[in-house]
Amino acid sequence: MMKKTLALLLVVILSLNGCSLINKQNNIDKETNLMDVEIILYFGDSQALYVSPEKRLITVSQNISQEEYAKLILDELIKGPIDENLYPTIPPDTKVLNIDIEEDLLYIDFSKKMHINHWGGSAGENMTLLSLANTMTEIDGIKRVIPSVEGTVLNIEHVIVDEPLTRQEDKIYKHD
Repeated sequence: MMKKTLALLLVVILSLNGCSLINKQNNIDKETNLMDVEIILYFGDSQALYVSPEKRLITVSQNISQEEYAKLILDELIKGPIDENLYPTIPPDTKVLNIDIEEDLLYIDFSKKMHINHWGGSAGENMTLLSLANTMTEIDGIKRVIPSVEGTVLNIEHVIVDEPLTRQEDKIYKHD
């Protein structure tokens, strides 16, 4: 009888610890309904050949809309990398004016600072497009991205984006 009681007690303790571990992983604050979510952002590498992933934790409402979630991710991307070996891909004073999602297509409308303050050059433009496409397709259900600036197609210097951008796995640097 004592062995059965100890076994049952052990199962209960392990079950409770398991539940507590799940809450810590999701880090949901039951009072505020906020939780920490890990996101992956992609920034340029030193040679402007690949984008490299950088993970971050952001705090979001458990009831956040997909558009609001995309905006938070873009705000983090605009802040630039934390890793000093990576390079920003969007001018830091750029604002996100609007976000719309239709099925698997994400529309992002940026302020004119995207045009005015972009460092240009074909390599820099390519890093911006790869960064946007690969970062935003990390969101569940998003497969294509169309960026614009104040309602017009994105036209930085060498590139006019009038077709959706898609994820490019071959341009993501794979860390060993």
